[in-house]
Amino acid sequence: MPQPTAASPSAALVAIPTIIPMSLLEALRNLDTPVEDGLEELAGEIVNKRLGLSQTVAAQIARYQGQVKRGEPVSVDEAVSVFRLAGRRPDAALVFADAGRRAARHAAKGGLGHAAAAVLPGSLGRSIGGRAAAAAARKVLGIDMQVGESGAEAVSTSPLSILALPDGAGCAFYGSALAELLRVLTGFEGAMVHERCRGRGDDACRWRATAVGGYD
Repeated sequence: MPQPTAASPSAALVAIPTIIPMSLLEALRNLDTPVEDGLEELAGEIVNKRLGLSQTVAAQIARYQGQVKRGEPVSVDEAVSVFRLAGRRPDAALVFADAGRRAARHAAKGGLGHAAAAVLPGSLGRSIGGRAAAAAARKVLGIDMQVGESGAEAVSTSPLSILALPDGAGCAFYGSALAELLRVLTGFEGAMVHERCRGRGDDACRWRATAVGGYD
């Protein structure tokens, strides 16, 4: 399988697909939504205290949804600020995992690869789905991913997560998103393990697919 090529560090980010900050805020809202546990009388108080349920976040999600429909990106600074907002939470790892899955599903929605993976048999559907996953990873996530019979690998020298959170805590967003792209488009079941990280002093962030019960 060809090795993914790290993008040049000098290729500075200019704009970010709106799917990324939108998915982060959607994850905040999801995790802050009270469970149905019979404590409805406390719901009002909970809503007032949880950022994800605030009118500000709701309005921002609505604005982002409009931008996604129009194909309008956001600035790097705006996307970084949303990443940092998520990173300040005690449940940041859950936020990034949820947001990554959401971003992947948004990115894969309506694509030919998604349809092919659903109707074409075996390796043919996975091959087409793998190409679609790699294309979505590059277009939406800015990550170079290679998908082959032996698995999948992905690399980036300057992911948005490192710009926002230099310790690498936000890289979980990308691991979750890449794994979900593979699940939706190829039927992969497993995780994208973050083997190398800029936050740990490595030259690039690298992920490798680790399947549950084998890649097939």
